[in-house]
Amino acid sequence: MKLRRGASNNPVQLGRELGRGGEGAVFPVVGMPDLVAKIYLKPPTPLKVEKLRSMARRASPSLLRVAAWPVDVLTDEAGAVRGFLMPKVSAREDVHELYSPKSRRRAFPGVDFRFLVRAAANIARAFAQVHAVGNVIGDVNHGNALVGRDGTVVLIDCDSFQIRDGVRVFTCDVGVPLFTPPELVGQPFRGLKRSANHDAFGLAILLFHLLYLGRHPFAGRHADGEMPIERAIVESRFVYGANAAHYGMTRPPGTLPLDIYGADLAQLFECAFAPPGGDARPSAGQWVEALQALEARLAPCAVSTSHYFPRPGPGGGCCWCAFEHNTGLKLFAAQKNTFDAQGNAKLAPLWDAITAVPLPGQAAVLEAPELTELESTSRDPLGPIPRAILSWLLVFLSFGALLIQPGEHLVLAALTFGAAVALRWRYRKSSPRTERIQSSFRELLTARNQLARVVDEWNSLAADPRISKLLANLEAVKDELLGLPARREERVKALFSVAMQHQQRQYLDQIRLDKAKLPEVLPQEISMMAAYDIDTAAEVLERIAIMRGLIRDQALRQVVAWANACARNFQPSPAQGMDAEGVEEVDSILLQQQEALLHKLRQGQSELESLSGEISSQRAAKQRELEDARRAVKQAEGGGS
Repeated sequence: MKLRRGASNNPVQLGRELGRGGEGAVFPVVGMPDLVAKIYLKPPTPLKVEKLRSMARRASPSLLRVAAWPVDVLTDEAGAVRGFLMPKVSAREDVHELYSPKSRRRAFPGVDFRFLVRAAANIARAFAQVHAVGNVIGDVNHGNALVGRDGTVVLIDCDSFQIRDGVRVFTCDVGVPLFTPPELVGQPFRGLKRSANHDAFGLAILLFHLLYLGRHPFAGRHADGEMPIERAIVESRFVYGANAAHYGMTRPPGTLPLDIYGADLAQLFECAFAPPGGDARPSAGQWVEALQALEARLAPCAVSTSHYFPRPGPGGGCCWCAFEHNTGLKLFAAQKNTFDAQGNAKLAPLWDAITAVPLPGQAAVLEAPELTELESTSRDPLGPIPRAILSWLLVFLSFGALLIQPGEHLVLAALTFGAAVALRWRYRKSSPRTERIQSSFRELLTARNQLARVVDEWNSLAADPRISKLLANLEAVKDELLGLPARREERVKALFSVAMQHQQRQYLDQIRLDKAKLPEVLPQEISMMAAYDIDTAAEVLERIAIMRGLIRDQALRQVVAWANACARNFQPSPAQGMDAEGVEEVDSILLQQQEALLHKLRQGQSELESLSGEISSQRAAKQRELEDARRAVKQAEGGGS
């Protein structure tokens, strides 16, 4: 049968059947790993088709988080609806697996009472979400809710829910007597419009089962003899309630009293199972609040690490210790501290915390200013010392000329002397200004040097590799942590391979060589091999090299072929072959590695926070230095003009 999506008309290919119920079968969808298809065994009625289309239109993220809600219909070649697509629900168990200690140890090993309370609250949340959009579950029962290992809940069989689409209501036409409220008992379900208040009765039954160790709230002993649960429901004979004695009911031995979890929970159950016609039953939202409060007041037991009990409890002590002592029943088993091969559950929140650390970000690299010489505005190109030397030299020349030939060189001597005097006068006249210019020039050079130094320091901070190196190291640690499950699988496979080899060795060691029909092998050759302790198929395969030279080549070929044929006939027994102690040792080693890697990530988070704060502070301080240095350069440039 070729199927297409109703919304897009795109073809859909199904995989192998995953499971089957009375109404339909579930299949994986090729290319859509998050979806599965439910295909009805019989084509749905037109009314059912309308309901499915309405549900697919009304699918919302909030509903899809808590329910396997139809997201699209599937049609055949003729355009007839044959089923629908819904979110894939995997790695979950029926809620009733949490009821008894035995099934709980198998399906949810190591969970304590906190898990039960959390799962109960999540069931109530799922009900509240369905009710929030005007829908009603209707057929409340043990099979409605699937619980994950993390305590989250997904509702299934949603196509049987009562759905409201505007003014139109698609009813739920089925129900289970043990979850049906007394006012609906005896009424035909087909076409019956139900309310959230009706669901509230079934929800309270589910929660009672979870919190009171699988007991039904209307199952008990009656003073006059047998009292069927269905009749007790109709007559509101709540076995654990304050009016139980009035109805002639007593709770079974070895059960928990109603008020063990506090007066608030007890009152909600009293209200939920009271005779109809009075106040409305507690809503799903009320149960969520009460169960959250219960989980908040659970205290660890000083005697047993697997016990978390409500405080204040009866007598002030652990109710589970008292219950186990009185009944001899082990309610909760402590979880072994073993390697988590299912996905390193502690990694996700830790990595979220690391990625949430505010980082200083990328800083721009600045260009340092060039330290070029400024042009001097001085009219003294010689400088003060050369000018002084030249002026005195001219004076000596003028006097020398007069002494040698006073008459002839009088004019030349006068001119030379005048030049020397002018040169000296000009030097003295311009010296203060020159000094001021030189001082401004030095200030500008100093300011520019300071700016260049600060820019260099800023660039060092901008290129600081410590954060990038730390993040790279943390990424490597995360990858190593995520790779631990694969490493475990490899090691367990190696252990399994060794175990299978050992199992095969034991099998072959029981097959004797002297019992084999080997026409090419002489009796004396059998004896020769036995003399070398080669008398089983296992020893033949292990000591072929030794057998060369002991027996003829054709005999050796036949013996080895016989032993290989025996090996091919070996059928391993995986259940008996796994080395439990070896696996436990592998898990112990990987657990140490896992904790060490988690510790590195925790340290890395702290180091990242510290380093980020340090670099941000350094950059802020250096930014202020940059601004000061730039202002100093501008001031120096203005002063030197």
